[in-house]
Amino acid sequence: MHIFHIRYRNTQGTLMRILSAVSRRGIDLPYVQAEPTEHIHKVTLLMDANAKQVGQLCREWRGVVDVVDVRPGAPIKELWDHAHLDLPHPPDSVGAAENARSATA
Repeated sequence: MHIFHIRYRNTQGTLMRILSAVSRRGIDLPYVQAEPTEHIHKVTLLMDANAKQVGQLCREWRGVVDVVDVRPGAPIKELWDHAHLDLPHPPDSVGAAENARSATA
């Protein structure tokens, strides 16, 4: 697993161009977090990519006009455990609604 930190100006379509570069290569994104940081926005991506794909992605992202900075992180050797992430969970009512729907079917 590799982690990428990409800073970009939040203009129309910039985040979609960043994400579509990954999806065109058929790479799964188990973790994506986009957030504003002052005048520039930041997106953090976690994906399982080989060295060739890392190079291709970095080149493509740096070629996007509104991308300010691309920083690939070191590969994570062990299997990524989502328990270490502080991800928001859906509200309990979502799970209850799915259970009620399956019970009535």
